[in-house]
Amino acid sequence: MLACTDETGPRDDGGTAVDSTDDVADVIGPQWSTCERLHPEKTLAEKAAYFDEMAVTRHLAGDGLLRNLYLNEDLETVQKWFHVENVILWSGMYLASQAFRYEVTGDQAAQDNAKVVTAALHELTNVTGVSGLYGRSMYKPGVSYNPVPADSTSWTDSTAAGYEGWRFRNDVSKDGYAGLMFGYAAALEHFDDPDLLAGIRARLREIIDHIIGNHLQIIDTNGLVTEHGRLYHTAFDDFPGFNAMLSSSWIKIAATELDDASLDDLYYGCLMRLREGVDCTYMAQVSAFEPEYMSYIESMEQQLNLFLPNCKQNYDNFDMCYQAIYPLIQRETDPVLRERLLGVVRNNMFNSDDPAHQDIGPIGNSMFTFIYAAVTGDGPGDAILDDAVDRAICTMKDFPAQKFERGIPKGTQEHVCDSRLDNPVAAEVIPLADYPFDNYLWRLDFFEINQRDITEDRRNVYSPEDYLVAYWLGRMHGLIASDL
Repeated sequence: MLACTDETGPRDDGGTAVDSTDDVADVIGPQWSTCERLHPEKTLAEKAAYFDEMAVTRHLAGDGLLRNLYLNEDLETVQKWFHVENVILWSGMYLASQAFRYEVTGDQAAQDNAKVVTAALHELTNVTGVSGLYGRSMYKPGVSYNPVPADSTSWTDSTAAGYEGWRFRNDVSKDGYAGLMFGYAAALEHFDDPDLLAGIRARLREIIDHIIGNHLQIIDTNGLVTEHGRLYHTAFDDFPGFNAMLSSSWIKIAATELDDASLDDLYYGCLMRLREGVDCTYMAQVSAFEPEYMSYIESMEQQLNLFLPNCKQNYDNFDMCYQAIYPLIQRETDPVLRERLLGVVRNNMFNSDDPAHQDIGPIGNSMFTFIYAAVTGDGPGDAILDDAVDRAICTMKDFPAQKFERGIPKGTQEHVCDSRLDNPVAAEVIPLADYPFDNYLWRLDFFEINQRDITEDRRNVYSPEDYLVAYWLGRMHGLIASDL
């Protein structure tokens, strides 16, 4: 794994770079490509500083969750904050960005920001009244949100004590928990405030108890499994390897961070089938043939199925798998299993030998590329990865310096096939200047052709967790220079 420092060398306790050698290049090693063909007005660091400031002063300022917003005519003050499908997910990714930022800089502001968002995430589970269950979003009385119909079946009135008048967006899904667990895992690894860490560990205990107690499922307040809440790999609502990766990652995070021997047995004995003498009878309650089916690592190796032909790849699933594999490999101590997990990343998540598939490297998806480089430890000497990092840096350079709704005309690219959602797809990656996106770029299909004329609206501002989490992850793993 790459060292968690940037090109200026390791920092001291105060966040100041320490020049521990006369030749810093000898410590850092070969340098990554830096997309020298692009020279934007703002550096990557300047954009990160702006987005970090806007996240605090605007996007968190409603109820502590990271939200899109609509400005007043002055373009300075907030008129309302938006409910979107997965505020839980985007808040988790923002939390991770601040953890990486703190590791790189030691800036106490990053840890203070984490306290704000983790307190709001605590409310997002308390409001449901069910331990370990989160809402997708929440309505807090007194905050100016976009209106939600009182009779909406997607929203539930809270019955929890102390949350009278609150509502929450129900039917939380595995993608919300994927971002949440990614954020909690990063926070536990990089922050050092005892109270902050104790609170996150308490939430982690609640989450894993809910999931394990419900046989690897997320159960809503109505007592039913949520639509996308099945996590055991024989559910077959998603590809077995996909479910296996998410559940394995979350159980491993909890086993490690809670120092829980029973969860460790569950992970190695029941999921991975690498430890004998573990009671796995509960698995039969999940599926009648679960004990006879392949192990979870075999599911990841054989049935992850992220790469699909004919433009049908689901980049939401890619996104969740990258969020899961990063903390999983970081915490895996069994050398043989770790190598197998690395094989999953190399063979099933980044490159494909099938020309009908869209490889990740040439796309320029910064988040996926940076995670791949971080977990594999492959350096700039790897020509394919170096080219992928170069493209990822180009994406960061092309990233808008402000995230208001940009004016984007209807796409004119040649339509060569249809996506899994039957949207037209181009043969080549669409330039970011011609590609509309909202608060999270990395989950989108970079080939999908825009189907409408979008009018610029500077009052409609998207939250910046996509840029921030990729930037600070890249800085932490030495993929982005501090002065780039």
